Amino acid sequence: MKSLRHDFLFLVFLLGTAPLQAQAPAAPPVFVEETLKFTMTIMGITGGELTLSARHAELDGKPVYKFELSAISNEMLSKIFLVRDYIASWVDPQTFRSLRYEKHTVEGKRVRDRRIDFFYGEGVARRRDDGKVIPITDPTFDELSSVYYIRRLDLSATTPVSINVLSKKVVSVRVDVQARETVTTPAGTFRTIRVEPKSTESGLIGKGKNLVLWVTDDERKMPVQIRSKLKVGTLIGKLRAVEKSGPAAASF
Repeated sequence: MKSLRHDFLFLVFLLGTAPLQAQAPAAPPVFVEETLKFTMTIMGITGGELTLSARHAELDGKPVYKFELSAISNEMLSKIFLVRDYIASWVDPQTFRSLRYEKHTVEGKRVRDRRIDFFYGEGVARRRDDGKVIPITDPTFDELSSVYYIRRLDLSATTPVSINVLSKKVVSVRVDVQARETVTTPAGTFRTIRVEPKSTESGLIGKGKNLVLWVTDDERKMPVQIRSKLKVGTLIGKLRAVEKSGPAAASF
C-alpha cells in the first residue's frame, strides 16, 4: 500500500509548474504561516489526519521557508496499516528551490529515515543516509516544496505545465489543468481548479497512477480535496480546518 504521505504529495506537486524561472516575490506568499488539516478516508472509512504547514525559519543562519507534512493513521486504520509520517522541506525564499529535505516515516512494519542536501554550485544533491550523489538542475524541488511552488503559479490556462522534482532521481512531472468545480468539505464550500499530475517515470507518482487534486480558484490555490486510487481502495482527503498565524487569518 502506497503511503498516505506520497498519495497526498503527489496531489500537491500535481499543480505543476512552468519551466522554473526564479521570481522574487515582493512579499511572503499567502500560505506562509498557514496550517491545513485534512481528514482522510479509505473505502469510505475514516483513516486519520494529514497536516500541511508553512512558516518562516532559518537554515545555516539564513532565512528560509520551512514546509512540514505529517500523516497519522487513526486507531482503526492503524490496526490494519500503521502510518506515522513526518516530512520537512527547507527552501530558498526567492526561488523556492530545495535546500534540504527530510522524511521520517513509519508505514506498516517499514521504518525509513532520509535527509537530502542540495548543492547547486556542484550540481548535485547528497543523501545523508547512504551517501548517494544525485545530479540536479537549478532549480530542483522536492516532493513537498513542489506543492508550495505550484501554489504560486498561474493555473488559469489549460495548457499543461511541468516541474522538475527529486524523488529517487530528478523527474519531470506534467500537471494537467482539467476543470473548474465546486467542492464541499468540512471546512466549507469552495470554487476550485481540478488538476492531475502525470509522469512517465515510475519513481515519483508511478506510471498510470490516478491522483486528482482540487485547489481553490483564487490567489491562494489552497488544496481542499484530493483523490487517489490505491490497491486497497480509493483515498479521499478533505480539508477540515485552516489555521493562520499573524495579524490576519484566512477567510473563506
